Amino acid sequence: MCQTRHDIETERHRTETYLTLLRTFRRQIENYCVSHTASREDAEDMMQEVFITVWENIGPLRPDSTPPQVNRWLQKVMRTVFVRSIRRRRIDKAPLAEAAAIADRPNTDRQLIDELIAHLPPPDRQLMQQRLDGYSNNEIAQHLGIPTATLNKRMSRTLTKMKEIYNQLYETERH
Repeated sequence: MCQTRHDIETERHRTETYLTLLRTFRRQIENYCVSHTASREDAEDMMQEVFITVWENIGPLRPDSTPPQVNRWLQKVMRTVFVRSIRRRRIDKAPLAEAAAIADRPNTDRQLIDELIAHLPPPDRQLMQQRLDGYSNNEIAQHLGIPTATLNKRMSRTLTKMKEIYNQLYETERH
């Protein structure tokens, strides 16, 4: 297969963008992975998975993206990798000691929230993700083009759904 000059330039740009992104955000990725796993080994595995996912999905990232936009995109990638790892862990039936170590970590609440959000329908998931990314209800309503009161109702319904999901996932385990 013969590559054209454009293909070579595109691949070079993709590689440069990837390397710049990793240089700029490597510490943030590492901190996220360490804070969301029970061991250094798990954190390193998660980092590798983040790096691979970034490489596989960097194409749509626009060259004129601002650092906050890149940061939000990267946060989404890291959350996706983390949720996939939780699902795999459930399938693998992680040892009780590892589960206890994760539960003892200070960011367990955030992990739980991320897990609950992963069970929401896409529109509700997007709504909660924007809220967790620090946007106010007014900003989210403006972004969605709906009145703030409507957004507040949707937010309330979404929080109720999250409570129901929590009860389904965790209350049945206690009985």
